[in-house]
Amino acid sequence: MRAGLIPLLSMLVALPALGGAALWRVYSPERARRVAVTVAALTLVLALGVLVLFQAGGAGMSGMSMVAILLATLLTLGLVAAGPRQMLDRGTLGALLLTESAALGFFCTQHLGLMLVFWVAMVLPAEVLISRRAKAQPEARALRTFRIYLLAGSLPLVAAVVLLGLPGWQSGAETPLGLSELLARGVPAPRQTAILALLMLAVAFRMAVVPFHSWLPVLLARGPFGAGLLMVNVHAGLYLLVRVAMPLLPEAWKAASPLLEGLGLFGALYGAVLALAQMDLRRTVGFLLVSQSGLMLAGLAERNTESIAGALLQSVAAAVPLTGLMLVVRAIEARTGTTDMTRLGGLVRRGPRMAALFFLLGVASLGFPGSMSFVGEDLLLHGILGAHPLVALPLLLTTAINGITFLRAFQRTFLGTPAHGQASVLDTVEDLLPRERIAALALCVLAFLGGILPGPLLRLREHEVSALAGPAASTGHAESGSHGPALASH
Repeated sequence: MRAGLIPLLSMLVALPALGGAALWRVYSPERARRVAVTVAALTLVLALGVLVLFQAGGAGMSGMSMVAILLATLLTLGLVAAGPRQMLDRGTLGALLLTESAALGFFCTQHLGLMLVFWVAMVLPAEVLISRRAKAQPEARALRTFRIYLLAGSLPLVAAVVLLGLPGWQSGAETPLGLSELLARGVPAPRQTAILALLMLAVAFRMAVVPFHSWLPVLLARGPFGAGLLMVNVHAGLYLLVRVAMPLLPEAWKAASPLLEGLGLFGALYGAVLALAQMDLRRTVGFLLVSQSGLMLAGLAERNTESIAGALLQSVAAAVPLTGLMLVVRAIEARTGTTDMTRLGGLVRRGPRMAALFFLLGVASLGFPGSMSFVGEDLLLHGILGAHPLVALPLLLTTAINGITFLRAFQRTFLGTPAHGQASVLDTVEDLLPRERIAALALCVLAFLGGILPGPLLRLREHEVSALAGPAASTGHAESGSHGPALASH
C-alpha cells in the first residue's frame, strides 16, 4: 500500500470512533445529532478522497475494499441524518459511529489478526447499548439472542485465524497473518477443510444465513435503531469470504461449493417464505435481508464470473434500498407508534411522499427493471443457469415470493381503510420531513442509477471477480459465449 495513503485511511477509521467518543461529552440531544451528522458526512468525504486515489491507480487497495468503504460511510450518514429523532439519542448515535469505525477498519486492513479485532469490535457497541437498556422483556430477549450470536460468530473465526497463522509463527515469519504473506505461503490442502468450516460458521452468523439467522429479525425489531441494519448491510461476512476464504482455501472452497450453493438457495427461499408470513414491517425487512444473504452466498458458491459479479453487485443493490425502506418503516413507527400491519392502513392519504418512496425503494430492492438489483439478479441468474439450469428455479421462486411480500406490505400499510380503532391516530400522521425525504430519495436514486449505469461499480471489482472465478471458469464462459456478452451488456 502506498505510504501516502496510510494517513488518509487512518483518519478514515479514526474519525467516526473519535466522533462517537466525543458524543459522551455532548449533553444536548440536538447538538449531539449535529455532531454525529457532521462526523458521518466528513467520513464520507474522506472515503470519496480514497476513491479518487484508487481510480488514479495509487491507492494500493482492492476494489472490494473500496466499494465496502463507500457503502459503509453512505449508509451510516443516511441512518444518522434521517433516523427518527426520538430513536437517535446520544447512545445510539455513538453506537452507530463506533460500528462504522470498526467496519472501516475491517475493510482497510491487510492483516488477518486486525480483521479479527475489528470483526468483534463491530458488534460490541450494539451489545453494550442493549445491555444498558435491557429492562423490559423484549429488550432482554434481544440481549440474550445477540450475546449468543456474538460468541458463536467470533470464536470460530478466532480458531481459524490461529490455524492460518500457526505455520508462520512456527517458521518465524515477520507477519504471519498478513494477507499477502498468507497467499504467498498457501495453506496445505489437508488443513483447508477444517479452516473453511470455521470461517463459514463465523460468516453464516454474521450474514444471517439460515439456520443462523434468528438474531437479525429480533435485533431489527427490538434492538437499537440502525445497529443491526448497519452490521448486516456492510456485508463484512461476504467480504471475509472474498478476501480470505476463497483465495486462501481454493481446494476446500471448490469441494464445498455444491453444499454452500444449496445452503444459500435454501436460505434465500426460506427467508422469503418467513418474510411473507410476518405482520410486522420491521421483521419483514429483517427476513428480506436473510433472503438476500442466501442469494449472495449461492452466487459466490457457483464460482463463475457472472454469478460472483452478481453476488457482489447484489450486496450493494440490496443494502441501499433496504436501508432506505427501513428508514421509512421507522418513520411510520415514530408517527403511529406501531409497525404492525394489522393496525395500519390508508396512510397514503396522509403521507403520499412516504407511500411513494416506500414503493420505489421496495421495488428497487426486489429486482425491478432499471434498478441495480435487477442487474445483480440477472447476473446471478445467468451464472447459475449456465451451470445448473434447474438450480435457478429456487432463485426465481424466491424473487416472486419477495415481490408478493412487498406488495402485500404496501397494500396493508398505505392502501385500504385504517384498521379498526386506529383511524383517529392515523389521521394525525404527518408526511416525511425534508431530511427524511432527502435521505430516502437519495438512496432511491442511487438504487436506480446503479441499474442504469452499473459499469463503474462492476469495474471496481473486476479484478477480484476474475481472480476468484479462475481461468477455468472464464474460459468456459468464453467458449460458451455467455460471459463476454452478459457482462458487456451491463
